[in-house]
Amino acid sequence: MTGSPLLEVTDLLIRYRAGLFAPRPKPAVNGASFRLERGTTLGIVGESGSGKTSLLRAILRLLPVESGAIRLEGRDWLALHGRALRRARQGIGVVSQNPFLSLSPRLTVAEILAEPMLAAGHRPGPQIRDRIAALLSDCGLPAAFLDRRARELSGGQAQRVAIARALALEPRLLVLDEPTSALDVSVQAQILNLLSDLRERHELSMLFVTHNLKVVAHVADSLLVMRRGDVVEFGPTEQVVHAPAQPYTRELLSFGVHSRTARKEPS
Repeated sequence: MTGSPLLEVTDLLIRYRAGLFAPRPKPAVNGASFRLERGTTLGIVGESGSGKTSLLRAILRLLPVESGAIRLEGRDWLALHGRALRRARQGIGVVSQNPFLSLSPRLTVAEILAEPMLAAGHRPGPQIRDRIAALLSDCGLPAAFLDRRARELSGGQAQRVAIARALALEPRLLVLDEPTSALDVSVQAQILNLLSDLRERHELSMLFVTHNLKVVAHVADSLLVMRRGDVVEFGPTEQVVHAPAQPYTRELLSFGVHSRTARKEPS
């Protein structure tokens, strides 16, 4: 890739606050640095307590950082506040682990997809209806689903709706927090293929947080491995998977990941 990265994190230090008389806690993220090139996917991998979720929350500006820098599209991301931050956040779409916790059961799919556009100032009308129908189609569901409610959807269908909603404001960065871990294995493959197709179609960059190296081997161009707050390995996925430099990475790979998952056509 040429040019500046979409996202650059440098020496990021995150430490949760302790009580007034408690000893200073160890960093949740200890000096993380990486680059996300435009149009690529970075997998952030680690076991529970590795710091990957804290890193993600800091990038989303949901968690303060103690020191370090984050640059998004060349701008100082940590310096933005108020209206400027709210406007800039429209360039980031977020997909969470469990779609049923993020989709309101009271709303129809059409209302769910329209929500971010209306919040951003778009006026209701036929244009929004056409836009959300196109988003849904892009994510593999027909327009007939627009009048359904979240509780009527399967897990895979609900995650497709969640992905469509994340794309509603045409973000440049898509952040995915364990987006397939709550799904059946066969459905996981369909969602991974959908994400790969959407990345190409919309020229997206993606941050994909997971504990599952099979998932990373399928979708990521580069891989960042975390353990107890430290980045222990960072490099191209093929290199990290086939020639890991660190014992911890080899330990994670011992669970049976040695090649990219075979592609299956989404249903």
